[in-house]
Amino acid sequence: MKRTLLFICLAVFTSLSFAQNNEFSLKFNTRADFDYNYLEGERNDNSGFAGKFLNIMLDGKINDKFEYHWRQRLNKTNFTSNFFEATDWAYLTYRINDNLSLSAGKQVVAIGGFEYDYAPIDVYFYSDFCNVMPSCYEFGTSLTWNNNTQDQFLTFQISNSIFKQQPFDGLYAYNLLWNGQITDWWRTLYSVNLIEYNEGNYVNYIALGNQFYVDNFVIDLDYTNKYIEEQNNFFTDFTLTTQVKYQLPQLNIFAKISYDQNQSEYSRFVSPNYWTMTVAPGTDYMLYGAGVEYFPIKNSKDVRLHAIISSNNREPANLFFNAGITWNMKLK
Repeated sequence: MKRTLLFICLAVFTSLSFAQNNEFSLKFNTRADFDYNYLEGERNDNSGFAGKFLNIMLDGKINDKFEYHWRQRLNKTNFTSNFFEATDWAYLTYRINDNLSLSAGKQVVAIGGFEYDYAPIDVYFYSDFCNVMPSCYEFGTSLTWNNNTQDQFLTFQISNSIFKQQPFDGLYAYNLLWNGQITDWWRTLYSVNLIEYNEGNYVNYIALGNQFYVDNFVIDLDYTNKYIEEQNNFFTDFTLTTQVKYQLPQLNIFAKISYDQNQSEYSRFVSPNYWTMTVAPGTDYMLYGAGVEYFPIKNSKDVRLHAIISSNNREPANLFFNAGITWNMKLK
């Protein structure tokens, strides 16, 4: 904790020192929730009040060529001596020209899909695939191309594998992500990923994230296929997620459903612990729920109230209720 506070103070001091000559923003956000779980109609021990997130975010420009981005999750428990375990991202971007940029540092692993792309503080329940993802943030480097109108982005990234067991175990991920605005009503987050889970053994993701805008509706439709060589069928392991949100000036109403299926057999997997890191073989899991978000301050998203209810097809039946508040604190 002392090192965390020292690092934060240093970051704030550094930012303020550059304030006259550099563009930057510094802000915090946090979320506090009340959870209430039912298991076959009875409350279980997982009910109560809790703080879910406490994040600090720093973004800025050093000059016309260099910019930096940092997000630290202050409430995340650090189980190792590695300070960066609680860092979501901390990277520097160099603008080569108007169409190319190079980034290095800890970054979001470039996997497609909108459920995966949302900030965790904005998600109330996940598909099984996203919920058990071993790591969304890894050290690496990426090269991004964008067109002149800034509505098409193609990123190639090499990073540590999301399945690594320690910082230097020689496992890597090779990711190609397309972030595109096809029309005024259709946006994409598509990726092809080769992620090493044993030396020389890879799992392939094909993630197709689509977002549609129809009047006041925002519709997310994600499909992610997972494949390794030992599978008999290319389509035996996949996740399908959709969310429909109706947006009003101060109110959002949404419903979400996801389906995870993995028909692979345990014996098909080279690594004995590979399946524990993602959707397990034999999974046939459906999650569904709905909720509301209310923004009490007109023309501002800095305070948000929410209430959601969700369930799934697992036995025994489980019903989950959550309500809470999220707020932003902007220092500059």
